[in-house]
Amino acid sequence: MNETRLTPHSWPAPGPLTGPVELYAERPAASAAPVVYVPDAYGRMVPVTRAQADAMRAMVPATTPRDLTPQPLIDPRAQVVLAAGVGTGAAAAGVGYGLGQILAPLAAIGSSSVLWALALAAVLGTTARRTPAPSTYVTNHVDARWWGRACSTTRTR
Repeated sequence: MNETRLTPHSWPAPGPLTGPVELYAERPAASAAPVVYVPDAYGRMVPVTRAQADAMRAMVPATTPRDLTPQPLIDPRAQVVLAAGVGTGAAAAGVGYGLGQILAPLAAIGSSSVLWALALAAVLGTTARRTPAPSTYVTNHVDARWWGRACSTTRTR
């Protein structure tokens, strides 16, 4: 009995070849063209003759190269509109503050002018009614003497 031992390199046994076998010498001359590898639809590389690859390239339209220059993060027109809005708001706030500083004292003068007029009238009215008072001068003179005695005189002019 002749037993064949299977080694790890021969397991599983390769299947038998089926179909016609083409030898290198039997190939047509057209297939002697160089072979190139192109990706198929699934991303696998398949061998194709250069003539077939050129024909496939002619069928696929050439894509235009993309513009890869970096774009600004914010639209330039939006930046202009935003800057105009911020600038206008700041200017309006500044003008409003300035007008407030100018007009506030004018409003205070308008409302307090009545008070100042009454105070001026009161001051002028009291000074006009005054009659000159007679001037009286009193002089007290005290002379200290011995043993706690004192002598005083009073003069009035």
